[in-house]
Amino acid sequence: MASSQVTDRGVGIYVHWPFCLAKCPYCDFNSHVRHGGVDQAAYAGALITELKSMADRLPARRVDTIFFGGGTPSLMEARSVALVLDAIADIWSVADDVEVTLEANPTSVEAGRFEGYRTAGVNRVSIGIQALNDIDLKALGRQHSVAEALQALAVAQRTFSRVSFDLIYARPRQDLDAWRQELLRALSLCGEHLSLYQLTIEAGTAFADLHARGRLSVPGDDLAADFYELTQ
Repeated sequence: MASSQVTDRGVGIYVHWPFCLAKCPYCDFNSHVRHGGVDQAAYAGALITELKSMADRLPARRVDTIFFGGGTPSLMEARSVALVLDAIADIWSVADDVEVTLEANPTSVEAGRFEGYRTAGVNRVSIGIQALNDIDLKALGRQHSVAEALQALAVAQRTFSRVSFDLIYARPRQDLDAWRQELLRALSLCGEHLSLYQLTIEAGTAFADLHARGRLSVPGDDLAADFYELTQ
């Protein structure tokens, strides 16, 4: 139960859902593919056990932000999200204006869960669109098309008051003019927030192996700097 003597030291909570339908070739995050499915009740229970253990180290705090990251949190059932959020509210005091974000992939199946997430207590979604080009989406190992991404974005914007989406730049074979046009399109679609990340080759990923064997070419430092300046 939340303490009645709450300090003014707000905290943010990150909840990790490490499961994905497929491993993206550029990703070095703690994420795993489970073809046999995931016991969601058991994993949610493990998350709640960990939250309770953290309460001993962070007593009497106010929770200002909660972020479900991954992995692919939009593979979670709405009930699993609700169980975790209810546990947080039982353990700590939660701010009236708490921001509860869930990362989502823009497939039609996952977008179909948005209403359930809102009912569970999520009030913001961050959508991993990553590219507005079907060829590049395939090269990045993404499981959606541009059309699916735009449909999911529209559903999210109807469901939540706060929506953001991600794009990756300095992709293989991408040029500055193409990125400029993609940015203009993104700016016409986004609301108050747009997250833009430069592609980096991380050790231990499929892209790192391809790059080491000369089978993947990405922009060099000078061109990458041009991408960054254009993005700004």
